[in-house]
Amino acid sequence: MGALPKGVTDTGRDSSEPILPRPASLPSTPMPASTPSLSRALVALLCLVASAGAPAYGQLRAVGTAVPVVGDASEPFAHPSWSPDGTQLAFSRPSYDGLWVANADGAAPQQITAEAGAGYTAAWAPSGNAIVARVARFEGPRRSDAVKVFDLATAETRTLTDYRASMPTLPRWRADGTVVLVADDEAEALATGLSGIEARQKARTVYAEHPASGLVVLRPDGSRARYLRTERIINAAGSPDTRQGAFEVVGGDLFVMNADGSGLTSLGRGHRPTWSPDGQWVAFMRTQDNGYTFTAADLFAARADGSDIVQLTTSEALEMNPAWSPDGTQIAFDANAGTIYTLTIDDECSATRLAPPLADRTSIND
Repeated sequence: MGALPKGVTDTGRDSSEPILPRPASLPSTPMPASTPSLSRALVALLCLVASAGAPAYGQLRAVGTAVPVVGDASEPFAHPSWSPDGTQLAFSRPSYDGLWVANADGAAPQQITAEAGAGYTAAWAPSGNAIVARVARFEGPRRSDAVKVFDLATAETRTLTDYRASMPTLPRWRADGTVVLVADDEAEALATGLSGIEARQKARTVYAEHPASGLVVLRPDGSRARYLRTERIINAAGSPDTRQGAFEVVGGDLFVMNADGSGLTSLGRGHRPTWSPDGQWVAFMRTQDNGYTFTAADLFAARADGSDIVQLTTSEALEMNPAWSPDGTQIAFDANAGTIYTLTIDDECSATRLAPPLADRTSIND
């Protein structure tokens, strides 16, 4: 059993880490999702039907068993995230302390920082040459936070804000390489000073959460909208084209919504959403606990329109914190709060399936 996260703690670990061990296999590896056994011809027919706008079922599945990448009981790691080109993984301790980067197969690991809290939703720059994180500092019982950018090309660290007693939101990248920190009444833009980041990315909508504002949507033109202001929103994640956002309501379900507040769709119970690169699916974890520790955790994926759901893992291990690879073929995750794995994902309709319109089930006004 893994302990429920109790927030960030300061491990006091210095920056010199031993070479990371190669992990052992999962005690009970995830099995492919139980989907109907269809012939290739029938699958192709369903894909064609789906491309015409009708829902199709059972195309997504896990293939084979999960492959261990890095971490074990003596050197535990968790919370993986992929670089934009899919060649590297970033990860931290299960407590979110420290930040490491390694090749996608776990080779050549390097510690980027030992600071507390750095692993909590640390985010890659659109160019892949830097990572932004909110880091914590403790003075007795008092905690303060600052935003830092870690330049992977030069190994330099840039502090973008002062340490603040209150920083309830997380930094987000804009397409032009600047970082934005959402406040209740404004969005604070933070210049990173990084080289090699240009405004060559398409304009993108940014999804963020704020305790007093619910879900905050920052549009490319600088305008903003706030939705579900009476709810506590966490783990907001924009789709690859940023036309939709996935997010959790504390004490409620996992939802997908259009950027204009329309199409609110429940995906049921779920945590830590991550999008497939084609925007068709949202992967997430479902957990059970006894009030003190997690007792079960598995990975699932649901269509963004809520029309289908697939269970990806069924082992007795605690599979958590999924991250979908940029090419769509793998999901990285951690198990039992110690080892990071990758699981191969197959979508038999990926070459022919067209994006269906999101059902406009509910509209939410600003």
